[in-house]
Amino acid sequence: MIYKSLETVFIMIIMIGVGWLMSYVGWLNIEGKRFIHLFIINISIPALTLTNFFQMFPKEMIGSTIHFVLIGILSMMVAFVLSELVAKLIRIEKTKSGSFVSMSSVSNSLFFGMPIVLSLFGDVSLPYILFYYIANSSVFWGICAPRIMKDGNVKRIRISENVRKIFNAPFVALILSILLLAIDLKPPDLVLTVSSYLGKPVTPLAAIFVGRIIYEIDFKNYQFENSILVILFLRFIASPAIMFLMTRLFQFDKLSTQVMVIMSAMPAMVQTSLVAEMYGADSKYVAFTISLTTVMGLFFIPFYMFVLNYL
Repeated sequence: MIYKSLETVFIMIIMIGVGWLMSYVGWLNIEGKRFIHLFIINISIPALTLTNFFQMFPKEMIGSTIHFVLIGILSMMVAFVLSELVAKLIRIEKTKSGSFVSMSSVSNSLFFGMPIVLSLFGDVSLPYILFYYIANSSVFWGICAPRIMKDGNVKRIRISENVRKIFNAPFVALILSILLLAIDLKPPDLVLTVSSYLGKPVTPLAAIFVGRIIYEIDFKNYQFENSILVILFLRFIASPAIMFLMTRLFQFDKLSTQVMVIMSAMPAMVQTSLVAEMYGADSKYVAFTISLTTVMGLFFIPFYMFVLNYL
């Protein structure tokens, strides 16, 4: 499994490099990046969800869905409270504190976590990925985004706006798949075949998307701060450690433990930068930190695969 994890990371680095190279030569611009984002979110992931649920998801597991999601939320809330305490302890500036807490608490579960975990464990891991994703999105849009808002100059926010972002296409596809499976209503083979084709590009397209993000980094324009080291510790050490303790406490099996821990050890959530920009927080600080965690995340994955094999 260690060799497999190293091989997977190497493959991901190559595909991310392809995204960077395409951006460098001008083949992938801002519009192309937006297209990839929309295609993955609204078409490819829902299609992959529908196909895999009817091929690999046991009907008996439906009752565990809420269980996995709630444990994910609980783990992130513990990380959130810890991050808040650390932010006060090291006296993070007001324009950065909410972003600091968010980047320390939730991960890039979709564009980074999904392709990595699918490559490591195969399609059988998809349900656990989606359970984690629901928990991650709920905590980010329900708690972290309003927390970031306090850093900026926005005084009010409509709750319905964040709720709508939680109930996006992957979330709706997951709920629909669970409901159809629960009532034994299988979609026609033609639908599943088309969904299979549309779902297969998730991993390479997500890697290319990350490559575009890394291309946009201009490290010369950012100033490194000590608080970023704290974020790296909370993101890559504390958060997965909390998740591991949760999985032990609630007696998860080996596969679900590995998936949930690896997902919690992913880089900071890309949307944090968008929210910081929207609410007038320190978006440059956020952009630099997210970019750094994205690069660092590639080096932590083999480490966690090594550790999990011996626990």
